[in-house]
Amino acid sequence: MGTNNSQERTEKEWNLLFKSIYDEYFKKLCVFANSIINDEEEAEEIVQGIILKLWEQRENYDTIENLTSYLYRSVKNSCINIITHNKIEEKYKSETWFALKAMEIQATEKTPQEEQDEHDKQEANLRNAIELLPERCKEVLTLSKFEGKRNKDIAEELDISVKAVEANITRAFTTLRKILKNN
Repeated sequence: MGTNNSQERTEKEWNLLFKSIYDEYFKKLCVFANSIINDEEEAEEIVQGIILKLWEQRENYDTIENLTSYLYRSVKNSCINIITHNKIEEKYKSETWFALKAMEIQATEKTPQEEQDEHDKQEANLRNAIELLPERCKEVLTLSKFEGKRNKDIAEELDISVKAVEANITRAFTTLRKILKNN
């Protein structure tokens, strides 16, 4: 590879050597890597990594018989590793996505009978919860929500203020939330 061996090179000689390697091979290796993985940024990262690794292991530089072959083989192997890793990652993501979708479908697929049963159960829970309300709250809630009367009309019918009607409706909903949350 040169007249000097690895231990005899000065820092300046190493810097000049690696600058010349970079200048001669970087663009060519990037084009080669990109032809394999079809991603310019990833290709540059691969080549930078290989040149960096060569720098970090420069004490072994003189053991490389053919630098060009070494660099191209290293790029090819790195590209293959990335492709393999990406395929495994995609397979995992795909399998995970399908598993989650299957669980979601199972959770949401209900027969019309199951939906009706669930609706009936919810309605029964609501009716039972309403029965647990204080008498005035139950009366105001029934007039307001089930008979559709306005707060003013309810106030006149029960001989209470509109504010009292609103307070009873609020109290009824608060109580119902607590009761239904526990069911």
